Amino acid sequence: MSEGFMAWVDESGSKRAQDPGTYLLSAAISTEHQAEEARAKMESLLLPGQVKLHWRDEQRPRQRLIARTIAELDVEHLVVVTTPHPESHNFERRRRLTMKHLLPELEALGVSRATFESRGRADDQRDRRMLDTLRADRSMGSLLRIQHQPGRSDPVLWVPDALCGIVTEMRCGDLELWELVQAKVTLREISP
Repeated sequence: MSEGFMAWVDESGSKRAQDPGTYLLSAAISTEHQAEEARAKMESLLLPGQVKLHWRDEQRPRQRLIARTIAELDVEHLVVVTTPHPESHNFERRRRLTMKHLLPELEALGVSRATFESRGRADDQRDRRMLDTLRADRSMGSLLRIQHQPGRSDPVLWVPDALCGIVTEMRCGDLELWELVQAKVTLREISP
């Protein structure tokens, strides 16, 4: 296939009471052609007045519908989960530990561009510095570029948001939605 791969990435913490200190980064991986179909299908799920889908704002019947829709998309997923680490009390530290594994794996899969949901200028700059650090220590090459966009600007970003929610539910014992999507998910768990 001559069309390159791209990824759309979002993050989440897990449930504090049941899965404390756990951090997730999820990437939806596809070609731009596949992403166009994903955009249309995800956008069709919006309710009147909604500007974006956000997993935690949805009730269970809607979460089922979102999970079934994601399972039908021609999109693969990589989810990296970092479990508690003695040095990872800080949220940004957990993000860096997780990105350290996610970004090189995306590049190894042939992803040339990763779009992260923006968390604001300063946080987005931290992500770019992390990419520079990984290149400087030769953990990865120069193929992968990252950019940031607001979540409402691209419906494909709603996919990794939902995957984070689905994986969190699975980690906390609720397998129903995970069973719908698991065939398309590569799950990496990183622990100290």
